[in-house]
Amino acid sequence: MSGKRKLFFAFLAVIPLLAGGYFLFRERPVEVTVFAVKRGDVEATVTATTTGTVKARAISKVSSQYPGKIERIHKREGARVKKGEVILEVENKDAKAQLSLAEANLRAAEAELSQLLVSKSVVVSQASAMLNQAKAKMDNTVSNHERAVSLFSKGMVPKQDMDNAKAALDVAQADYETAMANELQGKMKDEEIQMARARVEQMKSNLDLAGIQLNRTYISAPFSGIITDLFVEEGELLSIGAPVCQLADESRMEVEAAIDEVDAGKVKLGQDVRLSFDAFKEGRFAGKVIEISPMVTTTKEQNRTVDIKIGFGTGQNGIKVGMSTDVEVVTGKVKDALYIPTNAIIEKADGQSVFVAKSGVAIEKKIKTGLFNWDTTQIIEGLKEGDEVITSLEIKKMKEKTKVTITRRD
Repeated sequence: MSGKRKLFFAFLAVIPLLAGGYFLFRERPVEVTVFAVKRGDVEATVTATTTGTVKARAISKVSSQYPGKIERIHKREGARVKKGEVILEVENKDAKAQLSLAEANLRAAEAELSQLLVSKSVVVSQASAMLNQAKAKMDNTVSNHERAVSLFSKGMVPKQDMDNAKAALDVAQADYETAMANELQGKMKDEEIQMARARVEQMKSNLDLAGIQLNRTYISAPFSGIITDLFVEEGELLSIGAPVCQLADESRMEVEAAIDEVDAGKVKLGQDVRLSFDAFKEGRFAGKVIEISPMVTTTKEQNRTVDIKIGFGTGQNGIKVGMSTDVEVVTGKVKDALYIPTNAIIEKADGQSVFVAKSGVAIEKKIKTGLFNWDTTQIIEGLKEGDEVITSLEIKKMKEKTKVTITRRD
């Protein structure tokens, strides 16, 4: 066989090997997931560095205002109480005795005042009548005496008649002075009545004080809430000011959380907050920023935070004091904006970009973003509605013109 024929057959033998190598080593398309650029509302959010803790906005330690031995505990830890409801009572036999004594003293003082008022009425009435009678009698004897003196000077009556008239006048004047003294005595009873009225008021004050002391033996809830701690037991001796329990108002709860100092400037009072609880997987709860600490807290050298408080009202069924929650503060919102998933964005030194699947290959596009959160990011420039942005984890290693196959559209 000639040399040319051998070369020809050798070439024919190599062709299948070359073809197999091509199909074996050619670039295979990367399977990717894409998201079509959409329009909608985008929010900017700030999340707390750690989970927040639910606390009651009103927490109070209830203390004793009366010394003595605890006689009975009506409500214990975990019990819900209404404002004014008795939590426990202190032995109060002495307080009840003081109240009874104060009631008796008041009754006695009121009886004394009543007697004085009646006595004054009688005395004044009698003294007034006697004074009028004495005045009339004295006026009559004055006239008789003057007439007797005139007649005696004319020799018309004996001296004895004049003397008798003078004696009658002296008696009338004495009776008149006695009647005036009796009327003055009636007026003097006004001072006794005034003093008696003062004693009645004093006894009323003593009764009020005794009532207050007795009420203090019943330690009541200053507001409606739940007893979170009980510090005493029946039979213990209490002193004034000793705490007996801790009461929390669950109708007004708040969450305390820490925001990274880098994000602190974005957080404002009144901003909406979303709360996510492990105990309630299916929903989020709404709140608002009600307090921002003026100071930065340093727990570690590399961890500087600002404490905030989030308030949320009643109706949050099932939430309990002490629960933990993830905190997300909404710091901004834009409507009808182009947006993509935040995890589709590639951060580079020269800016941000994404890969778009087009005609079976990945095309890298520079973008300009706006508001963002963990889930979505607003697109200001670089993409249009409907562009299919690659969201697969492979984007971190992807290159321009990489062949792709779309396996899922989100």
